Formats: sequence, C-alpha cells, structure tokens
Amino acid sequence: MIMRKIALSIFITSLLYLGVSCNKVEDKKGTVTFGANYGMINCPTNVTIYVDNKKLGTLTSPAEVITECWRPENLTKDLSVGQHSYKVEIRSIQGSGCNKDLTGTISINENECTIVFINYLTIDF
Repeated sequence: MIMRKIALSIFITSLLYLGVSCNKVEDKKGTVTFGANYGMINCPTNVTIYVDNKKLGTLTSPAEVITECWRPENLTKDLSVGQHSYKVEIRSIQGSGCNKDLTGTISINENECTIVFINYLTIDF
C-alpha cells in the first residue's frame, strides 16, 4: 500500500513537472535603434553595427539626430531585456583615414526604445 502511494506521488509529481516545463516562457523585449551623422564629414564611410558579436547591419543613410525608433535611416532591432554589448565599425570607403571602432553596452528595458547615436563631431580619428 505504501509503495502504491509513493509510486502515485512520483507519477503526479512527474506530470506536474512535465506540464510546467512544456509551458513556453515569453521573452521580454525592448528595442534599440542606431544612427549616425556621418554625412557631416568629408570622408565617405561605411558604418556597420554589431550587437552581442552578431552583425545587425550597415547604416544606409546619415541622420542628423534620432528622435524616434524605426526610422528608415536607423538600424533598429528588438532585443531581450537586459544588458547587451555593441560595436560600431567605421570604415573609410577610400581605404584609410576615417577608420574607427567604438564599443559600449546598452541596457534594454521592456517595451522601450534605447537610442544609440554616433556623433561624428565628437569622434577623434
């Protein structure tokens, strides 16, 4: 009788465990948007953005400022809430002169947009 109760208890515990582990936990998300005013300098460049060592993309148009997420000149991505590292590779189209790497961390909050603006007027090459 005791063995049946133990077996039944183990069976019920296993079912409860399987039920909990099969439920999908939704990942909380926030947004990051990158932009740069690289059109202001006399050195044509490519600006490539990496987040957590994965290429996010290359900026296609300069922006004077970033006022909101999801603008066409920005690179925008939804990320999990928390800390993320980023790297910005600035490369001269003509070979040399305007090459620079910038790194940093960003904090993503749920349902919010974090703005990262690369201001070429403050970068020493």
